[in-house]
Amino acid sequence: MVIEPSKPQYIQIADELRARIDQRVYQAGTSLPSEQRLADELGVSRVTVNKALTLLRASGDVKVRRGAGTYVRSLSRILRDAKRRYAARDHGTGAGEVEVTGLNLQSRTDYREIGRVHPPTAAAKVLRLEGDKDALVRRRVLYANNEPTQIADSYIPWDIADGCDALLRADAGKGGSYSRLAELGHGPVRFTEDVNVRVPDDAEQRLLDIEATLPVFEIWHVAYDAEDRPVELCIHVMPGHLWTLRYDWDDETRSGARH
Repeated sequence: MVIEPSKPQYIQIADELRARIDQRVYQAGTSLPSEQRLADELGVSRVTVNKALTLLRASGDVKVRRGAGTYVRSLSRILRDAKRRYAARDHGTGAGEVEVTGLNLQSRTDYREIGRVHPPTAAAKVLRLEGDKDALVRRRVLYANNEPTQIADSYIPWDIADGCDALLRADAGKGGSYSRLAELGHGPVRFTEDVNVRVPDDAEQRLLDIEATLPVFEIWHVAYDAEDRPVELCIHVMPGHLWTLRYDWDDETRSGARH
C-alpha cells in the first residue's frame, strides 16, 4: 500500500486492515499476522501497527486473545428490526433466538437469575409499581455461535407473573414470555423503546467480552397490554459493533387526499 504523508500512518494502516477484513482476506474468527510481519509487509514500524490494531479493537473489528494473538471478529452485524422481531417470535422461544437463527447461527441463552425481586427504582417507575411491590426478573445473556451478543434483563410485575410456572423456567415455551403473558390476559399490544449509547461497565465488559471503550446500545423496551398497563420492561445491553437497529413507521399525517 502507498502511505499518504497527509494522514497519520496508523489510521491508514487501520483502514487497510479493516478493508482486508471486509474483503475477507482475513477470514472471520482467524488470527491476524503478527505485528512484526504486518510492519515488514506494510513498510511501517511495529509501533504504528500496534496503534492501528488498537483502533480496530476499539471498533470491535478485532479481538485480542491472551497468549494467542489478535483475531478477526467472528460475527457479522445482526439486524434488530424493532417492528418485525416480535411478530416472528412464535417461530422460536423468543425474538432474540429468531434473529440469530435467521442468520444460520447457533442460538443459546444462559439465564443468570430468575426470581422475585424488588426492582430498581427506575424500573419500578416504568412499570408503575408503587411502594414495595415486587417484580419477576429474568436475567440472561444471549449468544450466537457461542459469542455473547447481548445482556437482557426483563422485569414483569409480580402480581401478573405469580402462579405462572412457565415464567419461572428458563424455557418459557414457544413464543417466549409474551405468549405466556397473553395466556394470563396481559398480552402486549403496544411497545415503546428508549435507546441510549454509552460505554459498558466492568460487569458488562466481562459478560459481553468487549473492550472498555467499545460503545454499547442500552435499550429500554416496554410492553403494554390492552389496558395500557406496562407488563414488561426489558433492558437490553448490546455491543454497538454487532447490531444494526432498524425502526420503520407510517406517516400518520397522510390521511386521505390533500388539497
